[in-house]
Amino acid sequence: MLFIHGFPEFWYSWRHQMNEFEKDYHVIAVDNRGYGDTDKPRGIRNYTVDKIVDDSKHLLEALGKRDIVLVAHDWGGAIAWRFAAKYPSLLDKLIIINSPHPLMTRIALREWAQFIASWYMHFYSLPWLPEFALRANDYYIFDYAMQTWDNKPLLPSDQLEAYKYQFQKNGFTAPLNWYRAVIRRYPINNPKSTNDKYLTTPLAAAHNYVNDLTVKYIDNCSHWTQMEHPTLVNQYMREYLDARK
Repeated sequence: MLFIHGFPEFWYSWRHQMNEFEKDYHVIAVDNRGYGDTDKPRGIRNYTVDKIVDDSKHLLEALGKRDIVLVAHDWGGAIAWRFAAKYPSLLDKLIIINSPHPLMTRIALREWAQFIASWYMHFYSLPWLPEFALRANDYYIFDYAMQTWDNKPLLPSDQLEAYKYQFQKNGFTAPLNWYRAVIRRYPINNPKSTNDKYLTTPLAAAHNYVNDLTVKYIDNCSHWTQMEHPTLVNQYMREYLDARK
């Protein structure tokens, strides 16, 4: 079971799921390209979706793994959707949390509500300014963004400090280059929760693009679903996995 995290996160965001599923799977969660202690190549072109997808493919090849359960959240979901399209023979099952199908994203961004919710993507694509803003006031972005659906702290202070420490040590430029590469629309090589601040609910309706799709909504939940409601997320994951054995 391979976990792919989003922004601004690192492998630690999957701790609840790793603890739950390690009894049944070889669980793998790593810092993605540009995050944590993983390599950070220079240049925006090194952060295209296809390059990051291939990182996961090479990791699985190095570990000798296939027929995997791929679990992804936020930006990791964009990577996972692409991985499933590009390397379906390596997958057994796909679980996406708070990350719409790419074609749904293109459609939804034409709608005013989602365009407003996605304002940060355009800000993050700017040079230098986002790095300055995200470091400001003792990395306040984590205090502001990592809240529950009713605006309470999502994490205890020691866990929040773990996120701040990772980005203080490694910086924001490489993770932000994921956004910059997408906004610049570098070409790819072809062969949901209801209180999410960043993604509107209709984005979960990917039935036109995915066969055998199961959608679960979690009310009173923020964007950080697997951390805010880990027990329910783990339950839904087990139900899905058990139903398709």
